[in-house]
Parts: sequence; structure tokens; C-alpha cells
Amino acid sequence: MALVDHDIVEMPRDPSVGAMPPYGRLVEWVENEVEGLTTEQLDYDDRSPDREWMWWSPRRQVSHIAWDALVFTHRRCGHLLWPDGDEPAPIAWEHHHLGPQMKFDRVLDEDPYWEIPDLVAKMKIGIGWLERVVAEHTVEEFRADVTSIRGSYFWQYVITTLPRGAGSDPDRPGFLRYDLEGSLWMVFYEQLSHIRTIQRLKLHQGLPIAEELPRVGYLRLPEYWGDHDANGPSMQRLPI
Repeated sequence: MALVDHDIVEMPRDPSVGAMPPYGRLVEWVENEVEGLTTEQLDYDDRSPDREWMWWSPRRQVSHIAWDALVFTHRRCGHLLWPDGDEPAPIAWEHHHLGPQMKFDRVLDEDPYWEIPDLVAKMKIGIGWLERVVAEHTVEEFRADVTSIRGSYFWQYVITTLPRGAGSDPDRPGFLRYDLEGSLWMVFYEQLSHIRTIQRLKLHQGLPIAEELPRVGYLRLPEYWGDHDANGPSMQRLPI
């Protein structure tokens, strides 16, 4: 069993600590930030090319968080959660996984999953799976589980916030290599960064924020905390 300490919200630099993220806090932060928002406030966005962080409204930020909790965990942790192949299907996987069959751009299908309670309910399923993974397996198992994926300029940038567990694949130009410990921390940071974007969208509307989020992971980077409005590195693939 991996250690989950709710006071530890950043990957410990000391590898002997072996702590994993407190995923349940993400649900609490999301619910608190969107509570009481009107439809107009939830759907506020700006499609300006120089304000990429505003392209998704608060509602779509929540939808992306739910998508990430489900799709990442299904793809990367399915062999641990459902070793017999009896995996559930809370969404149509073939429509939501990255690839040629993907119908929705990193958000959930907006016909059935548009209202905040429905989006949060899906998020809770994925978060529950992440909590199961870290409760039922050890950090040593996570460190031994290594995968290589095609890299992007964005991922190449944000993995610099990890003290270990991710880096360039020395055997495959244009690819990044992650162990599962690193991936499990990065999915926490990814969702946290979108909660921060909800806060930024609220502040842009003159609304108060509800939570004091920890500035950890790639929220340490100026583009994702909001020290300025400049776009971060693109999702363009690294050259092979």
C-alpha cells in the first residue's frame, strides 16, 4: 500500500517517503470553486488566440478534469484495477480516448454530461479509481511500471516540476519515459492546474475564489499559476 498523507500535496524529493497524492481533495476544491456560480459565470470564456488559458469555460474545465480522472486512470492503471479485464464503462471509452476515434476534445460528451452535478459525479468515479490504485499497490510497483509515450513541448516543459519519474527517453527521440509514480503525481498536478484556471476565470469576472490552492507541481510555472497571460508551450509533438 502506498502512503497517502493529506498534508503532502507535492511529490516528496526524498524517494524513501513514497507518499502519493491526496486525490480526494481535488473533488472538494472543484465543488467549492463552482458552488453558487450562475450559468453565465460557468460558461464564461474567451477564444482570443493570445488567451489560450481562457478557451475552456469553468464548466468545460470541470468536464476536462472529469475526463482526465477517467481516461488517464483507465488507460494507465487499468491493468492494476481490472486485471481480469472486467473493466466498467461509465463513459464510451472509444469516443473519449485520444486517437482517431476520439469524438470529444479532452472533455466529456456534452449531451449527457453538461450539468455540474453530472460532471462531478463522473470525476468522483475516476478519483475513486485513483484512490484504489494507491491504496492497493506499493510505490515500488509504481516505480517498476515504466512506459514511453510520444512527447509534446507542453509535457516536456511540465515534467521539469517532478524530482524523478519522468524524462526524455534516451532510446527513442521525441518520446518521454514515465514511471507510474511520476504519472500518478502528474495527473494530480494536471487536475489541480485546471482548478486554478477556474479560479483565474472567476477572478477575471470579478468573483472571489473559494480555496487557497497549493502552488505545487506545474502551478509553480508562471503560465499555469497566472503570473501573466502568456500561453504555455504547445501540445505539438516533439520531433522524432
